Amino acid sequence: MALTKEQLNKAREILLDKRTSLVNQVERLAKDAAESTAATENSKSPLNSADNASDAYDQDFAFISMESEEEIMRKVDVALLRIKDKTYGTCDDCGTTINPERIEYLPWATLCIKCQELEERGIKRRKRIREFDIDDDTEEALIGDDNDLPRTLKDRV
Repeated sequence: MALTKEQLNKAREILLDKRTSLVNQVERLAKDAAESTAATENSKSPLNSADNASDAYDQDFAFISMESEEEIMRKVDVALLRIKDKTYGTCDDCGTTINPERIEYLPWATLCIKCQELEERGIKRRKRIREFDIDDDTEEALIGDDNDLPRTLKDRV
């Protein structure tokens, strides 16, 4: 059974909120990494080697966290397009409807539980992987609310 219009609207709002949160988190992590880099570069004396190691760890942690957040943001963007394409809530692999409870828990899910488990076990690979390219203007527009979106994006989201 396909998701109702109410469920789709709720998912869309959750996804847009999540995207805004992720953008803010990535910006904060980038700032932290830049500050840590500057601190490391300014204190290269042997007396500060413990501080340098700590700063290097902080940098690595920030970059890894940024990559993780950006990956989730790409999945959120794909989910928003799937809502527009009317494929949201349908398993990318087998085509069945994804359980609404799974969608509520993980709104960017593209696989049903069965296909996700098979993929995680390495038994089954996705038939298709949906790539998502977004230009910088559109990405910046997604940060704001719907009223700030360019007309072309409003039509897609």
